[in-house]
Amino acid sequence: MATGDNKLLLHLVQKLGLAHYESLAPKATELQRLLEIRSSSGMMSSLGDYAKATICIDLASSLLGLPFDTDTAMKLSGLRKTAYANGRRTLEKVLDINKTLGIGEICVQVGVTQVQQEAAALLEAYKQYAGQGGAGIDFSHPQYATMAVFQACKRQKVKPPKTKLLPFSHLKPAQWSMLEKNWEKFLATGAADMGPKGANTKGVVVKELAARGGEEPANGGGSSAARKHASPEKIEPYQSWKKRMLEKAYRELELQRGSG
Repeated sequence: MATGDNKLLLHLVQKLGLAHYESLAPKATELQRLLEIRSSSGMMSSLGDYAKATICIDLASSLLGLPFDTDTAMKLSGLRKTAYANGRRTLEKVLDINKTLGIGEICVQVGVTQVQQEAAALLEAYKQYAGQGGAGIDFSHPQYATMAVFQACKRQKVKPPKTKLLPFSHLKPAQWSMLEKNWEKFLATGAADMGPKGANTKGVVVKELAARGGEEPANGGGSSAARKHASPEKIEPYQSWKKRMLEKAYRELELQRGSG
């Protein structure tokens, strides 16, 4: 890598306020070197040096799970929102970055870590809901984790940063709108609701159920079967417990649908 390119990258890291993350510059430098090796002049002709360096820093931040200010990055790159998103996708393909950002990383990057637990619970519920309608759904696509964060923000009355979330989804605005409508239908069925509505919302599976020792809330009081799970919860692995509680909720939902 040319010395000038390295200076530019370090300059941009400073401008983005990320210089205190010691692992970032080496990772971004690694990506930039790999980009020089793999990309042809024609493929990257639409992106200038500032844009490529900024996006490499963006991707390095994502891989390391560090916060990243996309608005500032777009200004530094000299690109408009759509061009930046397209450039980012292009670099991901060239660099063969297949790592899908998880809910936790998305929450950190857009500054809504308080909704992380509910977003994770919503996504688990949505997987079961959508899975009933057909097979072959690729839930590793970032659109699902991103939409889960968006909906968790709405349910906790946190203004969802849609403009920041959209690039993470890898969707066009029209595709995002379609997915959002699909999620609204899912939420309208009550499939994600595991507890009473309130400040913490109905969908906070982790918080609501953990606080009740594994007892699932129900209208008119908890069931005896749910109470039996309160003691094993103390020693049962978390992932097994969460799966079991979700499956139980959906069994009861199916019974309610059948009797309705």
